Amino acid sequence: MTEIFLERMAWPDVEAAIAGGKRRAIICAASSEQHGPHLPEATDALLGEEYARRLALRLGDALVAPVIRPGCSEHHMTFAGSLSISAELLMAIIDSYIESLERHGFETFVVISSHGGNYPVLADWAKRKPRADCVVISDLAVFQPAFDALRRFGRTDTAGPHAEVLETSMMLATHPDLVHMERAEPGFEGEMPLKELLEKGMRAVSANGIIGNPIGATAEMGEAVLEALGDSLATQVRAQA
Repeated sequence: MTEIFLERMAWPDVEAAIAGGKRRAIICAASSEQHGPHLPEATDALLGEEYARRLALRLGDALVAPVIRPGCSEHHMTFAGSLSISAELLMAIIDSYIESLERHGFETFVVISSHGGNYPVLADWAKRKPRADCVVISDLAVFQPAFDALRRFGRTDTAGPHAEVLETSMMLATHPDLVHMERAEPGFEGEMPLKELLEKGMRAVSANGIIGNPIGATAEMGEAVLEALGDSLATQVRAQA
């Protein structure tokens, strides 16, 4: 398979790919933050890379820029190891990514996020600096088809997604060596709007840093979820392009 990650390519290969028509760049804003006692702090960065990879394969004309992390994770900062940057810095980094990529010949851009705390920032960035050459996915509704995919496995979870069955299953499908299922346990399983979570902070809502229930997650679930999410992202990009 032809490489699609810029970080894994030598510059002549990037140049050749752009000349060959791959002039769309996918930028994913992720995070470096706690994901319960059973998932690594790199969860959003690792999953964001996988979202971008599957999206690029579906679009056919895209390369994947280095995943951005840390992200806007102030609501996780009471858990050890979490990192956070300001909304202004995240927006400045996205601006710098696009400016750099434009200089190399990229013509269109897709900005997505694998971390819930970045979604309001992406929405604000898109309003402040609207660009006809840029598609921004800033609505968590993009995950609904992924939750729908879980129903095939008898799961009707609606809480999350944070370190629960959705993220845990995806990590089992992609990085099983980093998952400690013996430590998995339910977290807060009620309804928690993102805005309220950002205001209260994760520790005030969930003592273990989980929203939802990771128990019972499998790699098979994760593959189904990732396929559904890849399709959902591609559908939204094509609708907005």
